[in-house]
Amino acid sequence: MTDLVIRDVTLLACVDQTVAEHVDVTVQGSRIGHIRRTGTPAPPGARVIEGSGHTLMPGLTDAHVHMALIGPAGDHGAGSWISHVLGVKDVIEATLDDGFTTVRDAGGLEPAYARAVRAKQIRGPRILPSGSFISQTGGHGDARLAHEAVHAGTSIPGLVARPEVVDGADAVRRAAREQLRRGATQIKVMASGGVLSPTDRWSHPQLSLDELRAAVEVAQACDTYVLAHCHSEAALRRVIQAGVRSVEHGSGLSAAIAADMAARGSYLVPTLLVLDVILADSALTDDQRADITTIKRGSRRAVRTAMAAGVTVGSGSDLVGPDQRGRARELARKAEVMGSATAAILSATRDNARLFRMADRIGTVEPGKLADLILVDGHPLDDITLLADAARILLVVKGGVVVKDANGLVCEASRG
Repeated sequence: MTDLVIRDVTLLACVDQTVAEHVDVTVQGSRIGHIRRTGTPAPPGARVIEGSGHTLMPGLTDAHVHMALIGPAGDHGAGSWISHVLGVKDVIEATLDDGFTTVRDAGGLEPAYARAVRAKQIRGPRILPSGSFISQTGGHGDARLAHEAVHAGTSIPGLVARPEVVDGADAVRRAAREQLRRGATQIKVMASGGVLSPTDRWSHPQLSLDELRAAVEVAQACDTYVLAHCHSEAALRRVIQAGVRSVEHGSGLSAAIAADMAARGSYLVPTLLVLDVILADSALTDDQRADITTIKRGSRRAVRTAMAAGVTVGSGSDLVGPDQRGRARELARKAEVMGSATAAILSATRDNARLFRMADRIGTVEPGKLADLILVDGHPLDDITLLADAARILLVVKGGVVVKDANGLVCEASRG
């Protein structure tokens, strides 16, 4: 492949909090090559991008997406399967154009979509699918109303990953193994209730310790891990005891549990943006609005508690529905709580890469790593909201391939 040189950029490498001005970055094949001060001639025949006034940084990552939950109720929707597939494809492609080069789907996306992206049948970010949620009867993944006896539908391997509602350690073990068989790269469990669940309370712990340990056991046997939807302090205590690696939401996090998480190397993935999105829904009941407000306060407090204890904080948006643009709005909210734009950006690059166990390949701009890069019009450290504006994401490079060139920036270099 011809070298690509991105010249005279402000480099936000995300190795640490430093910024470098007037830098040239060379992409060689799928990897990052040289990183030099501006002024070295480009190799003959290389494609060149003039990046003056722009910021080059790693491709963004999101640890909590639901790219198949495109129905208006945050489910798979009620349309035809062909409409569903095309809608999911649109969300996947839009996520790439928004500057996200790796995402972890936190439930609902059939792993076949990840394979389709790898096969270049769909333009999209690198996808780490969790397959179906694993939920107890009456838990956050059980979508039946109180008067309903029968589930609306079951998963269709290769097409849709609906929740697995199971009870008992053996049933959890089977469900977890089934997700891995279908191509999940990690296991998602529902360890507490949710505000919008039809029959449970968000504060209730769900899945017993034995059930959670069964999921962790299966995941660890396959060299992977469990992520858990989890709010209440009781639920948090249980999932950490069970060995869950990635705690999603975590609004009831206490200092004692955070200390345990830090000791065990667990991660917190707060999801702040989605709470504001839900609160904007005029259809919420007064009780739901009060619960969401409580969770919002707890979630922001949990980020500070985790940071104080030395827990690594990842980044996830948790958006659902047909329009999932602007995932990076999560970073502006996180910057407010974490105290700086730099910390928020590191959470969505370097720190998510560590959570994904991909820190040797993605998350920072360093020689030898995969060339997952975005070129931003302006300086995100001065205005982090730039990252949520797709028009300001001028260039997206994934694995050395230019997958978005909004303004036709790529041109041929001179021959000498």
